[in-house]
Amino acid sequence: MKLFSLTLISVVCCFLRSCDGNEYKVIVETGDAEGAGTLGKVSIALIGNRGSSSFILLDNAGKSAFQLGQTDTFDITTSDVGHLEEIRVMLESEEEDEERNWLLKTVLVEDLERKITKSFPWNKWLKPGATRKRVIVDIPLSTG
Repeated sequence: MKLFSLTLISVVCCFLRSCDGNEYKVIVETGDAEGAGTLGKVSIALIGNRGSSSFILLDNAGKSAFQLGQTDTFDITTSDVGHLEEIRVMLESEEEDEERNWLLKTVLVEDLERKITKSFPWNKWLKPGATRKRVIVDIPLSTG
């Protein structure tokens, strides 16, 4: 009976944590220049010494994110990529005006399992092209 209980607990924990999944808190800061916010969709991929994740849409269930001077926090679960080395950010926008661009200031990623927070400063505009409707940038880990 004891072995069955431990196995059941292991299966439930595996299901809740996506087996080899890892939990991260992603904190995104939008710049404060005029027009810095976006109505576009923002996704992130984590890249570490053990591999990389797929793109994960950063969405706060209907709350307005990525607006002028705003800091947004997202909880994500993905495969364990090891120690973070880089992130990949994708902005997709169907908008035809200024609200398609985005001034990304910085991204902090907290690895909740390892209790380590990494900083990925950018301080640049992301501007999707007229035909591609998206832009992807690789942002290395801050060494400072």
